[in-house]
Amino acid sequence: MILSRFSVNKMQLDKTLFFRKPITPWYDSNLACGILITIMIFVFAFAFVGIIVGSDNQNFVQHAWFPGLLAFLSIFLVIKIFLRLRKRSQADT
Repeated sequence: MILSRFSVNKMQLDKTLFFRKPITPWYDSNLACGILITIMIFVFAFAFVGIIVGSDNQNFVQHAWFPGLLAFLSIFLVIKIFLRLRKRSQADT
């Protein structure tokens, strides 16, 4: 009753935000993604050398799967981040 006298009209917000550019967090910025790609390329090179060394030495052959997994995960991450950056740059144009 009393509240009905003092009711406030709520302003309706536009649900379609096509005119706004989404804000990306700092860890998903182009610079951070570029740094991460660079680091992962070094990790891939390190893992590749680990595969070579592990395959040459008979004592380490049974452990060669670990650098192989590391190489796979690092190159997978590089591809995913590169595709994200490419998709984002195409959306900006």
